[in-house]
Amino acid sequence: MNARALAVLLALASAVPLRAQDDAPMVKDTEGLFLDMSKVNLGTISSEDDKKKYIYTIQLEKSRLTRQALKIVYENAFDLYREGQFENANELTQKILAIDPTYEDARILNRATLDLKGSTTPAASRHRLLSDRFEEGMSLYRQGRLVEAADRWDEVVKLSPLNLKARYWLKRAHKELAVEHFRRGQKAYAQHRLRDTLDQWYAALVLDPHYPRLAASIAKVESEEREQEANEKLQTALNLYGQGLVLEALKTLDEVLAIGPGNAKAQKLQSEIRAEVANQHVMEGRRLYESRQYEAAIAEWKTATDYGYDSKAADQLVARAKEQERREEAARKRAAEAAKVREEDAKKKADEEAAAAEAKKKADADAKAKADAEAQTQSQNGAPAAAPAAPAGVSDSAKQQSQQAYLAGMVYFQQGNYEKARDQFMLAKQLDPGNPDAAAGLDRIEKLYGGGQ
Repeated sequence: MNARALAVLLALASAVPLRAQDDAPMVKDTEGLFLDMSKVNLGTISSEDDKKKYIYTIQLEKSRLTRQALKIVYENAFDLYREGQFENANELTQKILAIDPTYEDARILNRATLDLKGSTTPAASRHRLLSDRFEEGMSLYRQGRLVEAADRWDEVVKLSPLNLKARYWLKRAHKELAVEHFRRGQKAYAQHRLRDTLDQWYAALVLDPHYPRLAASIAKVESEEREQEANEKLQTALNLYGQGLVLEALKTLDEVLAIGPGNAKAQKLQSEIRAEVANQHVMEGRRLYESRQYEAAIAEWKTATDYGYDSKAADQLVARAKEQERREEAARKRAAEAAKVREEDAKKKADEEAAAAEAKKKADADAKAKADAEAQTQSQNGAPAAAPAAPAGVSDSAKQQSQQAYLAGMVYFQQGNYEKARDQFMLAKQLDPGNPDAAAGLDRIEKLYGGGQ
């Protein structure tokens, strides 16, 4: 019901003419008609579930307020009915039914006021109406139409609560109807239709709350129904497990144990499946560990504990994976540092070789310049330039060693270490006396020292 309809209804209730001041109905406590938000702890609305709960709470509160408002209006209508103001009472009941068509008391009062509308003798007309309703119920009862008879007597009781005769026959009809519902429930139970059995027996219990041993029978059938439902779900879980749907099977077993916590079959099957799932996660974790996917392996082992795997064993596996991950990380760092050192050494060696090559090139140039100068001097003196004779008997190995000594001497020379440079040049000269580079190097050393050494 929307807010506008509720406001209109309350306005109608307040506008209805009541009885004299001394005979006015008791004023209702209107404070209870409103939601005391200070007593409702809805918390922070942060999810869809919270929103649904909030909306559901509001709907329940609106329904409660609506019912209380309708009850006030109905009581006013009933007061008008007893005073013989049938038209006003009929108008109010129509408003009630327009808002809540299921309001049975208002429907009964509406029908009565409709029949009595326009009566000039309200009390006599009301008495005659009640008498007719009662006799109609008796006629239906004699025909075996108990439900309809009970409806008529119920109308009489609602319109005249102190009518003892109608109350007696209504109670009697209810007892007979309860017997019929119980009989139908027994028939359904014999056919093992447990839900139908409970429907019939609950109907009997509503009609006759003191029906002998009915509550115990209902409790027994409810237990059997729970067991039947648990067995059906257990079979479903077995089928799912057979199809390889392990997680779905576990979920169904949880439902079985929610129905019957002591179901031994469900407990055993659940334990076996959980152990199987836990082992699968452990094995997957080992595979990931062997593949050096340590974080994924740890996640698998932690999941295994959720399914019952020994937490201490899982902790050991996790610790080993973390230690291995730490070691491999340290090894990677060491390898990176070693590679960096090798790169630096290779660069240094390349720089030294480049320096040696440059020194050799310069020495060759100096030797050539000296040879050219000597040849020019000899040419000017009229003597032919004598070609240096290569000493005989020098092996290729000695020549190669001589050249290496010369290059080493050039490195020392470039570094300013002339003593070691001269030693290397001398070694080169000894290994290959005809090595012109060694001779040129020694000549340069001699010039640096001014021939004093």
